[in-house]
Amino acid sequence: MQHLRIKLSLFLNYFVFAILLNSVGTVILQVQNNFGVTKGAASVLEGFKDLPIAITSFLVASFILRIGYKRAMLIALALVTIMCLLMPSTPSFLLTKLLFATVGVSFALIKVSVFATLGLITRDRKEHLSLMSFLESFFMIGVLTGYFIFASVVNNDNPLSTSWFRIYYLLAGLSALAFLLLLTTPLDESAVKKEEKGKTAADDFLGMMKLVIIPLVLVFIFSAFFYVLIEQSIMSWLPTFNKDVLQLNTSMSIQMASILSAAIALGRLLAGLILKKLTGWPCWFPA
Repeated sequence: MQHLRIKLSLFLNYFVFAILLNSVGTVILQVQNNFGVTKGAASVLEGFKDLPIAITSFLVASFILRIGYKRAMLIALALVTIMCLLMPSTPSFLLTKLLFATVGVSFALIKVSVFATLGLITRDRKEHLSLMSFLESFFMIGVLTGYFIFASVVNNDNPLSTSWFRIYYLLAGLSALAFLLLLTTPLDESAVKKEEKGKTAADDFLGMMKLVIIPLVLVFIFSAFFYVLIEQSIMSWLPTFNKDVLQLNTSMSIQMASILSAAIALGRLLAGLILKKLTGWPCWFPA
């Protein structure tokens, strides 16, 4: 199959970041137990994750071609691998903040690069939509997997135990594997680099700003903002709610939070099927 290695690389990249990004609810619960921080203090982890994504996406989008899609993804994976290796050795609330800040910056690089790379490895619009839908579904598999692997290492008998930090060795291994797979996979970016030849960074930034002021783009931005606001406000606090309100043990609190992610995945599947009916495009399975 053409471009099989690069597709596998993109799937693995998204799988790793799905686990890391959506572990924030689990980590918010655990840092309250381990480091004695209040719920208000623990809530800043969400900001450390999301603000770097927004800021980096805005800044990088205008000159990502100058970095190169493959190089940007390699930088992101390398940063995350290093931070995941540091986590078990010196567990602290400060390092946890730095981890999510790194994950946020890295995911912005990954997301912009992955979506752009899809345009290089697909033949037409139908294949592009199909592959993108399948990639998003794989992201949700990573989200669900994350809940169960974190729940498997939590010590219910000793809430103060920091042994669960060892799961980051596994995540570092997955990230390193994704790095090596991408590093050894050729990606031809010559087509888009030709289009950018002669343009300056200022031209790229100005072009992006012109796009931002288009009414339809503004509607999309605000719609995405409120969707993420509603989704994350629930998902990030669901493990804590399950433990403090429903009085479940820690591992069960984390596992039960996966029900919401499964429901979201099902909703996206149904939306894909509806879109397929309306447009005739294969919006779920890859071409």
